Amino acid sequence: MARRIASALAFSLAGLLAVFAQGLLDASPREAPDPRAFGVYAGALALFLWALRQEPAWLEGERPIAPSASPSIPGRPLWAVLSLGFSALAFLESGGNRFRLLGVIAWGLAVAAWLAAWWDAPLPRWPREGWRVRGWHLVLLLVLGLGISFRYWDLWNLPLDVNSDHAEKLLDVRDVLNGEYRIFFPRNTGREAFQFYLAAATIRLFGMPLHKFTLQVGTAFIGVLLLPALYLLGAALWGRHGGLWTMFLGAVASWAVIPSRVGLRYPFLPTFAAWSLAFLIRGLRSGRRADFLGMGLFLGIGLYGYSPFRGMIAALPAAFLLVWGIRRGWRTAEGWRQMRDFILGMLTALPVLAPMLRFIVESPEMFFYRLMTRVSTWEKPIEGNPLWILANNLRRALLMFHWTGDEVYVATIPLRPMLDPVMGALLVLGGVAAFGWMIRRRDPVPLAALAAGFVMLFPSAYNLSFPRENPSTVRAAGALPSVLTLAALVPAMWTAWWGRAGARRWLGWGIAGLLVLTLIRLNAVRVFETYAQSYCRHVLNASDAAEILRGFYAGGGPPTNAFYVAYPYWFDSRLIGMWLGDLDWPYTVWYEDLPHGVARHRRVPGPKLYLVHPEDEATRAVLQAAYPRGWWAWRPRSHCDGLGIWVFHVPPDS
Repeated sequence: MARRIASALAFSLAGLLAVFAQGLLDASPREAPDPRAFGVYAGALALFLWALRQEPAWLEGERPIAPSASPSIPGRPLWAVLSLGFSALAFLESGGNRFRLLGVIAWGLAVAAWLAAWWDAPLPRWPREGWRVRGWHLVLLLVLGLGISFRYWDLWNLPLDVNSDHAEKLLDVRDVLNGEYRIFFPRNTGREAFQFYLAAATIRLFGMPLHKFTLQVGTAFIGVLLLPALYLLGAALWGRHGGLWTMFLGAVASWAVIPSRVGLRYPFLPTFAAWSLAFLIRGLRSGRRADFLGMGLFLGIGLYGYSPFRGMIAALPAAFLLVWGIRRGWRTAEGWRQMRDFILGMLTALPVLAPMLRFIVESPEMFFYRLMTRVSTWEKPIEGNPLWILANNLRRALLMFHWTGDEVYVATIPLRPMLDPVMGALLVLGGVAAFGWMIRRRDPVPLAALAAGFVMLFPSAYNLSFPRENPSTVRAAGALPSVLTLAALVPAMWTAWWGRAGARRWLGWGIAGLLVLTLIRLNAVRVFETYAQSYCRHVLNASDAAEILRGFYAGGGPPTNAFYVAYPYWFDSRLIGMWLGDLDWPYTVWYEDLPHGVARHRRVPGPKLYLVHPEDEATRAVLQAAYPRGWWAWRPRSHCDGLGIWVFHVPPDS
């Protein structure tokens, strides 16, 4: 008994020391980490290893959750032939970068026929006795509700203003609403289609406007879909407690929450990476072909989401082959059967991708343009040895969870670690615990998650032409599911161990509850305070410009008499139009053309208004000379410190 108590105390103290060490790293400058952090981390790891050695039951935990294995069922050749035929029809009907009704019907039938050809598991059925809601189900619903709250709370205002990428996306959504059903959207260097059809459906179904908020509602929904996938993944790796903790970390982690609120395609990457990886792990556990088919299905769907997801084409085989090799799958008939089923799973993505494959054949340069501008000299020369740049990029990407950070303000806290100090500490301890788990249980399956996570750092690290863009919060987000499952292992071990401790389990669950509240608080501050303030200071306040214009219109000013004087790196006029309900709002004058524009404006009767950049002294001089009776008003930012707007009012009789 004394040994168990000592082990529990050492386990707890190791966690506290790791959090303290991570806090030192988090607070250290980005140029050089605080060396004290490494000493404290070493002490934490020594205590943690001692606790595991004293009480090996920490690593026993629960049995990972996996569906029961199915008997080997041969394929159904007729359905496979039908799938190939429908896939060919979908491919042929997708020419010219367009979805067409016949091609879409053939596309759906191709996917359904392929699944019917190889499915080897019972279909889900409603239980005869009905669903019984248990306490565990209520806990899962509570975590799901927490994740929904983090993604939708005050979504209109955070973020309020947006950037030119959103304007480009809204134009693509408008194209869909106008009947241009593209497979791949060429605007803004090329984009996959999923988000645009989701936003168009949101507008059609719920009557929402063509607005940045509509984009945010859709991406927040994709962010919510991440959570059940994380439960499946964590449960398949570590058991029921592992699934719950992985889902909880995904519900609150700022790295998962912030990108899903921005309104861009970012959350499509971690969400579909989690779903495809979860089914791979389930397949490695159960040997069921159906799980590998699910893996391939989500692989194909994810390739319509966000281009860095293409890394999963390499990550899934790397993860499978690592485990298959350790198991020496080539020595057994079961190993070769699992290899065949994995290959069938990967091939499942092909009918899902039939329209995309037609576009790739027709326009490979457009499909690969974004990738090639990062790994080659298409846009900019590579400055240095590519291998050295790649190695340095990988080093920085591996450090992004604890020390380095992304400098882009849009979807992260600039130059801060991706994880909060507590989650960062859990990741370090969880990595050690994962290797202990694999050695004690002789279970190589967690290596699949590790391998997939490492490979999915490459969409950020392979940026050879623009290495400052690495590490990227959003391009490396394919590693998020693996990171969260590792971080979830230590609290899962804690709650599973205390769950067997009889009356004393309430002590363990009390400490776990304190951890839950701490993580909620830390990440709420990161998302709703730190990120909100940082984002507001960096983003341009087009909403303020639109509010000034609406005030002018409400006071009787003609819409044709209010102008935005465009200046380098200032507002995208389409965003002003978005706030006014017209993406094509036409009253923009480039500052260099203003002298000619004023000559025309003076012939138009009525009051006038001009929005001018604070540093545009030339425009101020031109307007004051043209309208001597005009007067200036300074409009500061509405929601935070930052760049304001000079407003020039021209009375009607000028």
